[in-house]
Amino acid sequence: MKKLKYFVLALMAFAVASCSTAPKISKGSVVKVEYTGTLPDGSVFDTTEGKKPLSFLVGSGQVIPEFEKQVTMLSKGQSKKFKVDPKTAYGESDPKKVVTLPRDGRFKSLELKEGAVIFANNKAANGRIVQTPMKILKVSEKEVTIDYNHPLAGKELTFEVKLVDVVEPKVDTTAQKPDQKAAENVEQAKQTAKS
Repeated sequence: MKKLKYFVLALMAFAVASCSTAPKISKGSVVKVEYTGTLPDGSVFDTTEGKKPLSFLVGSGQVIPEFEKQVTMLSKGQSKKFKVDPKTAYGESDPKKVVTLPRDGRFKSLELKEGAVIFANNKAANGRIVQTPMKILKVSEKEVTIDYNHPLAGKELTFEVKLVDVVEPKVDTTAQKPDQKAAENVEQAKQTAKS
């Protein structure tokens, strides 16, 4: 009997622990967060302070995965501070992404200054066009040296976030047969045409 008591207590402790690490916000929800992101030296690299909260769709890949994971563990109104290592943020800085290109027509309409960030349109794996930031490292009459690494690559990031709002995905509880739904759509179209 004593063993059963300890087993039940252990089971309850496991249940409580697993509930605290399970996401509270489901995939497909739209969340709004206020946040400040800082680097190890304390400098702010991004913040919503003085702006609208950041809004994103959970599970869509709009933010870095660890940021999303930490936000989905919160309840509305809750705040949290957490760190994200370079590997799970923007990756390590890759020396192969520092390239020297001829100063040709592709740079014609750009003002090239060392330290400036310019953007290139690239196709992502899903086919969407994304803008890739590139930092200009060196400019000469004939060449431009550019760093294609993300500006935050190789950096540990610290976030302070507050979950402002959560809108759960709507679930259609009126499960209808496809034929019934189609008939309703046709009838609705007829009514609209008569008006």
